Amino acid sequence: MRQFVIGFLRENCQVPVGYISVETGLKVYGNAFRTDLRVRNRRNEPVLLVECKRPSVPLSEEVLEQAMRYHLATQERFVVITNGCAFKCYERLSTGEWQAWERYPVWEEMNLFNI
Repeated sequence: MRQFVIGFLRENCQVPVGYISVETGLKVYGNAFRTDLRVRNRRNEPVLLVECKRPSVPLSEEVLEQAMRYHLATQERFVVITNGCAFKCYERLSTGEWQAWERYPVWEEMNLFNI
């Protein structure tokens, strides 16, 4: 699944492969976890977190909560959950609220600053 999403990010979102990290370790409340995919922007800041599930796993509230727990430690602007068949994308606004997107952000949007 990760390789599929990496290909999608490269081809459809124009993300250079060097800005994509796979299985990055992190700690949330002292517990060790691994994110599936993370993208950094041109400033080397984390901008997109992707939590990948098998196609048979529904994109439930539980899956979203898992990604949001990781976000607590990583603070990306965008969070995506996907099972390869479907995805859900959210942007953290400057107000701290989350806005749903109907598509993945493209590389240029990941590099907009001061928004």
